[in-house]
Amino acid sequence: MMHRGTLTLALTLAAVLAAAPAAAQRAPREGRAGAGPASAQADSPNPVKRTWDFTKRFGIPRFDPQDCTSDPARLAAMLEDYNARVDAFLAGPTDPKKLGLERKNYVKQVLGTARDIAAWRETFEATGQRSPDSDVPPLAADICRAQMQRHQLLALRDGLRAMARVYPDMAEIAPQLAEADAALAQMGDDAAIRRKVEANRAAALAQVRMKPPVARNPALEKGLHDGFARLVPDETILRLHLYSSDWYVHRNAITSVPEYRQIGAWVATRRSDGTCWISGIDLWQNYTGGGFDAGEYKLGRAPQQILCENLPG
Repeated sequence: MMHRGTLTLALTLAAVLAAAPAAAQRAPREGRAGAGPASAQADSPNPVKRTWDFTKRFGIPRFDPQDCTSDPARLAAMLEDYNARVDAFLAGPTDPKKLGLERKNYVKQVLGTARDIAAWRETFEATGQRSPDSDVPPLAADICRAQMQRHQLLALRDGLRAMARVYPDMAEIAPQLAEADAALAQMGDDAAIRRKVEANRAAALAQVRMKPPVARNPALEKGLHDGFARLVPDETILRLHLYSSDWYVHRNAITSVPEYRQIGAWVATRRSDGTCWISGIDLWQNYTGGGFDAGEYKLGRAPQQILCENLPG
């Protein structure tokens, strides 16, 4: 049997629920700005609520480059969504007080873009440049790296433009926006980027030289020459310079007994397309107890291009 007090409480709760408007029981919870479509920001007619939700997620966007195949589409989708959210916010009522409270934070973000613009511009300008001894990646890799700097700048520029729409009187925006525009104009389109990278690579290539031999040993030189010819039969050997004055002997750390020895050389070659390259070759010989075996010839570091006219005579 239900206790009299319990019965009274149950009847009271039922009456309260029955009196509540049906629409209030069905009303969905407010979505957070940035958690759904851009139009979700217009769901609330409350200026304070809308402005609070918007400023929690608004700021200068940062694009994360990943690869040049997917980056353009990813960037376009990101900026389309970003600008749609700004459009949706500005199309409805806003709270000037809340925007005023957030202004200092946004000024800091705007001023911080100067460092990013300078860094991306510097990286772009240097892409393709390298020291004469550096490894040289494929042309496509350098072009991709240069394009990544432009992609990041495009996202930043849209952020500055959006900031100017939200804060039309923020004087700090115009100088940074001018710098971003100037940097993007300097980079140009894909064709201009390719020309820039190719020019940088050509200038770097012109500085490549073959190092002089550190020693002479006709027997070792002949062995390395013949070994390279067997490993790379489709290239013509032009020069061979020993880069070791003597054998490097690797010994056991505990017993000091030799385990193997190695000696090598730089090899300059001409390929069938007329280009010249510098490669490395090494002779590795294992210690057998009473001496070293005949060993094995192995190619060294990746080939590096050199202008044929810059090879020693």
